[in-house]
Amino acid sequence: MKSTKLALAVGVALGTINLLGTSTAFAQESNADNLEVIEVKGLRASTKANLNEKRFANAVVDSITAEDIGQFPDKNVAESLSRIPGITIDRTFGEGQGVTIRGVQPDQNLTLINGQAVGTGQWFVLSDAARNFNFEILASEMVAGLEVYKSAQADIDEGALGGTVILRTRKPMDLDANTIQFSTEMQYNDISEEFDPSVSGLYSWKNDEETFGVLASVSYQKRSVLRETNEDFGWFGPTIPRIDPLIEAPQGASEKGALPWGMGSALFQQDRARVGFDINAQWRPTDDLDLNLHYLSSTLEADNVNSNLIGIGFRGIAYVGADTNAGTVSNGVVESLQVRGYDARPGWARHIAYDNIYREGSEMSTEILDFEGNYTLSSGTLHWQIGTTTGKGDNRDFFTEFWVDANDPRANFDFYNPGGAAPAIDFTTASPWLQNPTDQMWLGGIFDQANKTEDKENYLQFDYTHEVDLGAITEIKSGVKLRDRSFSQNRNRTSLSNLAPVGEGSLGPASDFWSGDILTVEHSNTNGFAASYFNPDRDAMYQALYAVAECGADTTVLCRNTDVFLRDASFEIEEDITALYVMANFNSDGLRGNIGLRYVETDSTSNGFDLVSGQAVSFNNEYKEWLPSLNVAYDLNEDLVLRFAASRVLTRPAPFQLAPAVNLTPETSSGSAGNPELQPLTANQFEAGLEYYFADTSIVSATMFKKDINDFIFTKTVAKEINGQQINQLRTPENGGSTTIDGIEFQIQHVMDNGVGAYFNYTYTDVGDAVIDEAVAVTDEQGNIVGATLSERSVRFPNTSKDSYNLGVFYETASYSARLNYNYRSEYFIAAAEIGDNFRDEQAQMDAQFSYNINENITLKLEALNLTNEIWENYYERNTDGLRLGGTQSSNGRRFYVGANFRF
Repeated sequence: MKSTKLALAVGVALGTINLLGTSTAFAQESNADNLEVIEVKGLRASTKANLNEKRFANAVVDSITAEDIGQFPDKNVAESLSRIPGITIDRTFGEGQGVTIRGVQPDQNLTLINGQAVGTGQWFVLSDAARNFNFEILASEMVAGLEVYKSAQADIDEGALGGTVILRTRKPMDLDANTIQFSTEMQYNDISEEFDPSVSGLYSWKNDEETFGVLASVSYQKRSVLRETNEDFGWFGPTIPRIDPLIEAPQGASEKGALPWGMGSALFQQDRARVGFDINAQWRPTDDLDLNLHYLSSTLEADNVNSNLIGIGFRGIAYVGADTNAGTVSNGVVESLQVRGYDARPGWARHIAYDNIYREGSEMSTEILDFEGNYTLSSGTLHWQIGTTTGKGDNRDFFTEFWVDANDPRANFDFYNPGGAAPAIDFTTASPWLQNPTDQMWLGGIFDQANKTEDKENYLQFDYTHEVDLGAITEIKSGVKLRDRSFSQNRNRTSLSNLAPVGEGSLGPASDFWSGDILTVEHSNTNGFAASYFNPDRDAMYQALYAVAECGADTTVLCRNTDVFLRDASFEIEEDITALYVMANFNSDGLRGNIGLRYVETDSTSNGFDLVSGQAVSFNNEYKEWLPSLNVAYDLNEDLVLRFAASRVLTRPAPFQLAPAVNLTPETSSGSAGNPELQPLTANQFEAGLEYYFADTSIVSATMFKKDINDFIFTKTVAKEINGQQINQLRTPENGGSTTIDGIEFQIQHVMDNGVGAYFNYTYTDVGDAVIDEAVAVTDEQGNIVGATLSERSVRFPNTSKDSYNLGVFYETASYSARLNYNYRSEYFIAAAEIGDNFRDEQAQMDAQFSYNINENITLKLEALNLTNEIWENYYERNTDGLRLGGTQSSNGRRFYVGANFRF
């Protein structure tokens, strides 16, 4: 089948040449003749170049260009994208990761490098395989510029609901021969209190005839991450519908209230090292032929350990008022609780756990090998690209868990939750033994697992642009693209059978595994209480796991199961995609733009294993779509541009969303599951805007947009038993019917002749709730399920902030420049949970930059990120009365940079 598609591709391309004659340049460069030539150097020059590209683009486009070689505006490309109207980003680990465009979450947008897909992976084992590019992996020094296409074009890959980000790398013919750039800097984080170095360099050469050139760049960055988290593990109540099987309902239980299953005091520590290479060889044997071979490689090593002391209030007091547990309830919420071990009550549930998860060897990488050519004929240009890209994620997960003996009177904690909005655990009453452990906690949970993911795409593309004189139509462009993409995940685990959580049958008391060191979590920026607890010896626990004898067929005592393949978490998604398109560019009397049609066939197969039988299963899904698009720009005068765009777009579900598999974290009773029955999203979208360029670096603009979405995907959190394990928070994706996104983007920017500049942009996004039919169980008087009925339920579109804005000022002279930026996004919906919807709270961040030019070759740089020391916080909105219930809070701290850039 693939050979047939390849023959079709070649036939269409050659047939188009024969019919139309010849053509000009490839997809995103069709307007190159309209662009002014600008030497980009410095803040004002890059600002001018950005507006110049926006002004003359046929589509709705925003762009960012480097201020100079190796000087992209921010350390992280996603951070720069967040300055663009309509774009917000995720900073879960303090650095930009995913990009949300016009309210559409990251895995429903596209990121391309030089017009092609880029394979990506995740270093974090709890991150499910997605299509979105993780911007943590790419050094900003490798990027020359980028464009964000918010409206669709027939010649750009389908797959984006919000927009498409196209990153551009440099080519040797664009630079002077023997160009050298080198930069070095030091970073400081005020939580980790560590200094971390980074360096980057570029060398570009071309011969005197300018027919052959080679460019090579390399970057290295080290970063120490320390994150403090006050963490919840999902809410229950006030009726507490599921009682933990270990809990015997206490006598005298009276008033009931909602509370988290557990709360943790967590410390995340990570050592990152990012290494990147970018090599580009360009050959122009004639004026008509331009060939380019490009190789990019980037690897992020991400060793980390997460320590979490967890008080499980739900297990400790399933009901307030139990014998030795005192607490208060207000408005159906537990506001305070004292949980105490009780030696006179055998069988009481274990209510304190201490987890340490060591992820040494975790990393993610991406690699691209691309061959591109442009051949100019008598009246046009043939463009082709053939290549492969692979993204990999390697996740090690050595999990250890200590448990208290619930009958030990020393096993105590206090839970506080004033008003229901600020839950936290205080372990002060247990602090003596947490800092000097003996036999109060036992190593009763342990496994060692390896998780490998791979995202690979092979592609072949032909484009042919024919210059014509058909009235207003100046070019007709057609093309074909074949993609063969696969996503896979394989997980193996070594674990113990017949391991007791405490006492005899466990691996031993905490005193056997104490390193002698103490961990301290300040929680100065969260609701959590400062806590200090013992730091276990990782090597001693690892040796204890592998010292246990292997299990036999009939072993009934403690034994080891080594390197077992976990079918439940392993899968492969295969996609064959064929796309054909034709697009006409037109330009006449101030009216310009393009109209096109893209046809796409997708053949998808989801392979995995049945969760009950363990047998291999496979799900097939094939769909075809016609995707028309129209982009129109009308120059009302030389400074005023009116725009309109309309298109139909397609977005495919994320790989793990399609997988017949689960990623479970039994120790926190949570996980995620795929849904191979998911359908792709489609949308009809429209936008209209007006742009006033009152100077070459100044603009006032407003754009209205609308997206009518079908089959959008949202996350639902449910409780489910999987292979005998009760998972209280299982995140599952579902199609959510139809909804709409309406919004407006406003932008104003002005740079004065004295070097002072300011900008402000604001985006309002309104998302309509979708109504779906949901099956609801019908029970008899004894509580037995006797049937089901359909009930209407409203669901929300995820990741959409209603309000977002950027406000910035800068000043630049020939000697120095200074910039201050404030970024804000309002709260947004994450997932539907049983107690109510889960949200991420509003977020804001202020950053500052300063640079000083010692001479034309050397620049000193200072930068500060997150000056406001913002945290991110999740919360719940109870569905019975809208009450806000507090959740997880996390603090990443401020980051400071000092460095220098050298150019020759």
